[in-house]
Amino acid sequence: MRVAVAGGTGLVGSRVVQRLRERGDEAVVLARSAGIDVVAGTGLAQALAGVDVVVDATSTQAKTSQEYVDFFGAVARNLQSAGADAGVRRIITLSIVGIDGLGGGAFAHYDGKNAQERATEAGSVPTAILRATQFHGFAGQLIDWIAKGPLMPCPTQPVQTVDVDAVADELVTLARQAAAGELADVRVRRDLAGPEKRLLADLVRATARARGRRLLVVPVWIPGEAAKKVRAGVLQAPPGATIAGGTFDEWLAREYGQAGTSKAK
Repeated sequence: MRVAVAGGTGLVGSRVVQRLRERGDEAVVLARSAGIDVVAGTGLAQALAGVDVVVDATSTQAKTSQEYVDFFGAVARNLQSAGADAGVRRIITLSIVGIDGLGGGAFAHYDGKNAQERATEAGSVPTAILRATQFHGFAGQLIDWIAKGPLMPCPTQPVQTVDVDAVADELVTLARQAAAGELADVRVRRDLAGPEKRLLADLVRATARARGRRLLVVPVWIPGEAAKKVRAGVLQAPPGATIAGGTFDEWLAREYGQAGTSKAK
């Protein structure tokens, strides 16, 4: 099986590439470091020659909704166009659980992911979209982005985070099913979540302790309809979601060499 992985040097993509190669499959990394620009489309035609399946694990950090939409939309359209020309059997796209109708403001990233899903499914190559909940490491990312000295503003919201290794495993499973012709529908959608429902603030506190950092976590009430949906649990596992991977505390112990002390909610 020959699989191209867009974002193959990133957090999720690199794990997908590693798993494919360990199983004896051929993984083609689609990244600027490999001379391929998936946003501009440069080098895609050559890279996708003979590829059975494409996994889109691209990611970016931007400031505005439009920047996210432009990035993810361009990637999806280029992969569809070049994939169709190359005879790719399916494009598998990593997205986020519960983002329908969310976007703007603090949730600008979701505008881009929604645009990515639409552009991916609008193309002629069959698709599979894997929507995963936020990763166990999300709390640490928030600390890096938001914490100011000893203060950490934290959105008031429930989460159901998942181990990034479980996400990579599911993407590889989908790729193998696609290559074997086991995905009957032209448009496939699956949801993936971790085993526990928690409060984001608890994960932030546990991550800070594991890092040896003293933080005062200050709950923040974000206004608007999108934030209201998030507080109601829209980013947690929907009915029928696959539950996989270890708990947050297990991940924390593996990542930092000690167990977390926060409690499940």
